[in-house]
This record gives sequence, structure tokens and C-alpha cells, in this order.
Amino acid sequence: MTVVGMSIPSLVGGAVVTEQVFGWPGIGTLMVQAINAKDYPVIMGITVNISIAVLVANLITDLAYGLVDPRISYK
Repeated sequence: MTVVGMSIPSLVGGAVVTEQVFGWPGIGTLMVQAINAKDYPVIMGITVNISIAVLVANLITDLAYGLVDPRISYK
């Protein structure tokens, strides 16, 4: 479960590489274009969205531990 939860940042980072290699449009391509154009608001917006996605994935992983392991209880 830990491996799955902690692989979310790698998936997001890999999306940038995959989109650049295969020429797919997406958030990774937008990020690279914004960096090249020095479009700071877009860079900050994408960074915030990616950060929120990683935080939510970590929260879901932590809450799932409570369901899987009976020794952990959230009171």
C-alpha cells in the first residue's frame, strides 16, 4: 500500500516526460511550454495542482491504512 501511495508523484513526473516524448497534449506539455515562455502564473498554478494531488493521494493512503490494519484507529 505504501508503494502505491508513494508512486503518485512519480506518475505525475513521468507524465511530463511521456508527453514530451510522444507529443501528447496534457499538463506536462503545458508546464514545459509555460517554463519556456516564462509564464509564471501558469507554472505556479500547475505546481499547486500537482501538489494538491500528491497531498490528497498521501491522505487517502494514510486513511486506507486504518481500514487495512486493525491496530490503527482514528479517534
